[in-house]
Amino acid sequence: MESKFVQTPSGKFHAMVAGAGEPVLLIHGYTSASTWRVWEKNISALAEHNCVYAMDMIGYGESDKRQVPVDAPGQARALIELLDAENLEHAGLIGLSWGGGIAQIVATAAPKRVNRLVLVDSSYSQKQERLALLKKIECPALIVWDEDDAVIPVAGAQMLANAIPNSRVRIFKREERDPDADPENRHWSQMTHSKEWNRVVGEFLTRGK
Repeated sequence: MESKFVQTPSGKFHAMVAGAGEPVLLIHGYTSASTWRVWEKNISALAEHNCVYAMDMIGYGESDKRQVPVDAPGQARALIELLDAENLEHAGLIGLSWGGGIAQIVATAAPKRVNRLVLVDSSYSQKQERLALLKKIECPALIVWDEDDAVIPVAGAQMLANAIPNSRVRIFKREERDPDADPENRHWSQMTHSKEWNRVVGEFLTRGK
């Protein structure tokens, strides 16, 4: 795994990069504790078949800081700039919580740049005009959720699935939690259900290749 910095017009990104093959960007959530490390249980598994970029979003981790936080549309714009800077025609996006909202914006603003979309316990807007925009998403989408999510209720999974064409839902059950999962963590299924999450997401990313 390599620590890499990528300069874009919106600022300098830091990412941990591992593996080879089709690129996949891992996009963390909003909290101050969020960095690329929220994916530590997943990077190696995903990197078996993909080139994984575990991102520090602008303002987080080792990426450039801003006096005014960068909002989701600004982060989405910066990710498209990163694709350009890395000469990546397209990539898979995996977005966690707020990062899922960012991934939705990228996939609707630049649908040709996204070839796989995974939304993990994802934020979303219930406004009809925002949900209607999701019809622009062209790539296959997988929506995964912790059935006991205490931050964004699991009902959001089906709402997103109804809005996004060519999407499917996978709800992770209580009995699928990792034996060592933090019982207080009921939002980050990539951590709490990592074994099953890695299998399900890995199969989705490689399907049809």
